[in-house]
Amino acid sequence: MSKKGKYEVLKFTCIPVETDADGKYQLKLDPAGNAKLHVWRIGKHTKGKYQGPGQLLMTENNLTAVILAAEPLAFKDRHSETPMQRFLTARVDDDVLQQGLAQLN
Repeated sequence: MSKKGKYEVLKFTCIPVETDADGKYQLKLDPAGNAKLHVWRIGKHTKGKYQGPGQLLMTENNLTAVILAAEPLAFKDRHSETPMQRFLTARVDDDVLQQGLAQLN
């Protein structure tokens, strides 16, 4: 990444989350009980560091989502995905992560 202004771009497959009555993060499900997969990417002004699946991120619309998978995205292709705002240090519990990963397949 020698060129000025270039940065590493990862794209993340995520599911939006919400907190339950105990304040724990749960997957946001539609009335049929399905979660919607969404993709966001690191943007030029994204704050924080990616730590791994199960980590939460905040979108530019202040939606919280759990990261299920990350993959490199070519810098030139970055405009095909929506940038995210920041990585959160919070993580979902393992059972919620497993539930999310099951939606990937």
